[in-house]
Amino acid sequence: MRRNAFPLFAFAFYVVTIVYPVLRVWWWYDASNLISGALVTLLMIAFLVVPLALFLSRFVFRLRMPDQFMPSLYSAIGCCFLFFPIVLVIEFVRWIPGFPHGFESPIAVVCALACAIYASLNAQRLHVKTLRIRGKPQIENQSIVQLSDVHIGSRSPKYLERIVKKVQRLDPTWVVITGDLLDSHDIGKTELDPLRQIADRTLLVTGNHERYEGIDRVTSILESLGVRVLRNEEVDALPFQFVGIDDHDSPSHLIDQLKRFEPLQDAYRVLLYHRPHGMEHASNWGFDLMLVGHTHRGQIFPFHFIVRRFFRFIHGTHLFGSMTLHISSGTGTWGPILRLGSRNEITRVVFA
Repeated sequence: MRRNAFPLFAFAFYVVTIVYPVLRVWWWYDASNLISGALVTLLMIAFLVVPLALFLSRFVFRLRMPDQFMPSLYSAIGCCFLFFPIVLVIEFVRWIPGFPHGFESPIAVVCALACAIYASLNAQRLHVKTLRIRGKPQIENQSIVQLSDVHIGSRSPKYLERIVKKVQRLDPTWVVITGDLLDSHDIGKTELDPLRQIADRTLLVTGNHERYEGIDRVTSILESLGVRVLRNEEVDALPFQFVGIDDHDSPSHLIDQLKRFEPLQDAYRVLLYHRPHGMEHASNWGFDLMLVGHTHRGQIFPFHFIVRRFFRFIHGTHLFGSMTLHISSGTGTWGPILRLGSRNEITRVVFA
């Protein structure tokens, strides 16, 4: 999307997904007395104003807020978006004969609350997704665990401890982190210290949030913990060849960078990148496996449809010639600690 079109898109998205459902719930509500009407009015105004105020402060005026407040604030804003699909459904079902008219607002609020509770609980769970791939004989019974979009900052360091413990139980040959490990400038060596326990077999490529938080600073912290950061580099770890490319907004960046490398004929070739771009070119280069993330699979429904506007594939395993592409839905969450229509994923690739 062109930069000058983004404000217009963001405003339209705000109007459709927040202003419309909140005003509709407000319109349906029949205040029985002055006090309840005033409380509901204040609540609806908060639903309308807070998301816009946060967007303007963070992305227009570049103001920093206390990090301890951000997870709760983002989660509250995420709950605002839950009204949109619920109100949309009610708009249709309220015309069905027998629908209890006058109860649209309570139904919408109860449904949104139920979705918020489920999404909050779902965001705490860690799922291991196992992919079984037929590889070359020399890599049989070896495995790679992929972490992606952990977002320590949005998530607490204790969440990283949980991830590391689960990875240790899986006992992979290699651990790869495909970007967005952190998303706050306040996250440093202490918060990322759990990575020491798996650092000897961990490779990381940068994501967009490493760029936002200072890529050189993040690289220095990770390397001090023993993690190997691949910045447009390769690792010949026979029987594997890993190539890691820095994240970039331009889809042509990956294509340009891969010109610097040559495939090892006897190796199983793995490309690590942050976002699902350049798959056809990676396949033609000779990669056997491409691991990416970035999309979060939309994280909160109905964001799935927005993400699909930017990427051909937003989740799962796909074949490009002889190359397998896997797009992780993300191991953590960014902003709201909510997941609806997606889940936190640790990907375990087992070679048969």
